[in-house]
Amino acid sequence: MIFGVTPILSVIRNFLEVASFCVLFLCLDRPRYTWKRTWIYYGIYILVETAIGTAWVLLDAESYSAACTTVLFVKSAIFFILMSSDNIFQCLYNLCLQIFILFFMLFTGLSCTKIFFAGNPWVDVGIRFCYMIVLVCIYIRWLRRAYREIADNLKTQWKGICIVSLGGNILMVYYATQPLQISLRAGREQVLFLCICILLMLTHVILLYTLHLMQLEIIDRQEMELTAINNEMMRKELELLQEQVESARRYHHDSRHHDLMVAEYVRRGEVATLLAYLDQREKEYRDELPERICENKTVDNILGIYIRQAEHKGIEVSCDVIVPGMTRIQDRVFVTVIGNAMENAIHGCEQTGSGVKKIAVFIRPKAGKLAIRISNTCLGEVVFNKGIPVRKNGSGTGILSIMHSVRSCEGDVEFSVEKGEFTTRILLKI
Repeated sequence: MIFGVTPILSVIRNFLEVASFCVLFLCLDRPRYTWKRTWIYYGIYILVETAIGTAWVLLDAESYSAACTTVLFVKSAIFFILMSSDNIFQCLYNLCLQIFILFFMLFTGLSCTKIFFAGNPWVDVGIRFCYMIVLVCIYIRWLRRAYREIADNLKTQWKGICIVSLGGNILMVYYATQPLQISLRAGREQVLFLCICILLMLTHVILLYTLHLMQLEIIDRQEMELTAINNEMMRKELELLQEQVESARRYHHDSRHHDLMVAEYVRRGEVATLLAYLDQREKEYRDELPERICENKTVDNILGIYIRQAEHKGIEVSCDVIVPGMTRIQDRVFVTVIGNAMENAIHGCEQTGSGVKKIAVFIRPKAGKLAIRISNTCLGEVVFNKGIPVRKNGSGTGILSIMHSVRSCEGDVEFSVEKGEFTTRILLKI
């Protein structure tokens, strides 16, 4: 049932229907293109659909009432999927939700106009306009942010939810149009249809709430992983600090004996012997002083510690490292990324058993990024899950630490095994 089938009313009604549908969908969508370009495309689509719908209702109002919602759903599904950056199931669920809202708007507008305003068509137009304004405000104020958080964090849980929503919409549209439009049926059937709409709305609410709970669970799990990562980072920093403390203790112990020897030579007046002793000590200090690997003190200390650990375990280490003394990369990131990669490399060499054990470290700045490549001999039996090496009990905190720190620097990380070598490749912005 459509009140006042005139060209002007038909244009206004169709424009409000299509515009409401598109605007509400966009409120929850993440467009593929810029907002300016998106609004141009949607504006063209709204005008085209308004023209088609107006011509259809003027030519055959009965078939329009029975099939317009279904036809609009099919055409919009194709257009929205092409315009959206969400996956197809997220897009279809958003579409199902807006079709339900649109259909409920049409039903309540026509029913209120018929019951309370004697079928005045301009009242129907006013109800649709107010309905759209109120919903857009609700979407922007309360729903969009929560929905986008769910959609952005949950990418693989939408298939079943989409199927349930799509099935509910098909049943609602079929019941409302077959064998006769719901607004022309008896009051009892209209009340029943209203109850069905309420149940369908509750279904949407429950689905979204379930997704929200799933999101909270994922966030809790991520926080636990971050806690483990932070603990691992603290452990690495404590190891570095302990190494420095041990070095300071050895130096203090040696310098005390050195001072006693100098004092004894002075007391005896043996200047020539003292000079010979000092010359000998200078040569010993030069021999004991560890070779400097690079200008960056943090990277130099980290590599120094793990290279000594590797050599103590019979692992050959080769280095080609150039790191500027000052970078924008935090020391904590260096500790986590290089420390975990070196520790994993040492473990990988140890698991090979007998034979040649090698670790190759390559770190160089390239095009505004710091390229890190650490390779080690391995058994070749590394299992990957979506490009991430995993152990029997999971990926391991070291890998998670590396990936988290690399993401914090907007960098990239890649793991691979080739010709008996496990390689970690990392790019960090400097």
